[in-house]
Amino acid sequence: MTRNIKYLFFFGLIMLAGIFLPGESVHADGLKVKFGSIPAIQSLPVYVAESRGLFSGEGLDVEVIVFNTAAEKDIALAAGSLDGCFADLLTPIAMKGNGQDIIMVARNYDTRSDRRMFAIMAKPNSKYASLVELADVPVAISSNSVVDYANEKLLTSSGLPREKIATIESKNIGLRFQMLLTGQVEVAALPEPLVTAALDKGAKILGDDSGLGETQTVLVFARKFADANPEAVKKFLKAVNRANEIIVSDPDSVRSIMVEKNRLPLNLKDSYQVPRFSPLQAPDRDSVEKISKWLHERGVLKSEIPYEHIVDAKFLQ
Repeated sequence: MTRNIKYLFFFGLIMLAGIFLPGESVHADGLKVKFGSIPAIQSLPVYVAESRGLFSGEGLDVEVIVFNTAAEKDIALAAGSLDGCFADLLTPIAMKGNGQDIIMVARNYDTRSDRRMFAIMAKPNSKYASLVELADVPVAISSNSVVDYANEKLLTSSGLPREKIATIESKNIGLRFQMLLTGQVEVAALPEPLVTAALDKGAKILGDDSGLGETQTVLVFARKFADANPEAVKKFLKAVNRANEIIVSDPDSVRSIMVEKNRLPLNLKDSYQVPRFSPLQAPDRDSVEKISKWLHERGVLKSEIPYEHIVDAKFLQ
């Protein structure tokens, strides 16, 4: 099964889920916002807003539903079981191209400065010391995902020809982490905080995505929900922005939330640096267009998605 076929099969499952699950949530006591998230470290502001009562402070009844994997979350969004969700930049564009009427309303984290989200890592005691040495060396990734995109961008930027890039499929992030540490794979692409955890176990970074703006995370809503409830979306974003301010001004005060909700590895619970979050902004046009072009070249999209069709920044205050 080719990579593209596998990806289209996955979205076929999403479409089937849309047939068999309810098309929209029913709320007995007024509007209730069902927002999906995962334990990714970049989702911390959503959990802070929930834990600190910032959503309720805006008059919102928000239920943050935690999924173990991004795939489960995305299927729930496509099925109408969620009103919105936390996501990487790539997934909403792919879902939009596969018929889902969703919009990205804000960017909540990016990697433009010294902040990394992903890294290509070599196993402990590896002979590899740089990305350019990885010609024909399989890198463990999840195909047609943001980590796949970051892996390709980092390797080609190092001077490695695209035809010399080799990968091995490993959808499960935790398993990919263990495979690297035990030497079952020579190289793997991992997200934070597993990058830092792997460093602590002797693995080494060959390259990371700090400075690569396309590996950002976003907040997504179903277009139908956002159009029907614009004030609720604005208040949701206002609460997340307040959470960002709390994290920046007093990072230690949210450490316990980060350890619990983002499922920090035990060896990092006291030492891992709380990420910095900037005020919410719209995803930038250049990054969206680059991702859209890449997905089109991969055959995931029939045509590139125009920026205005997937981004709506009017809810930012």
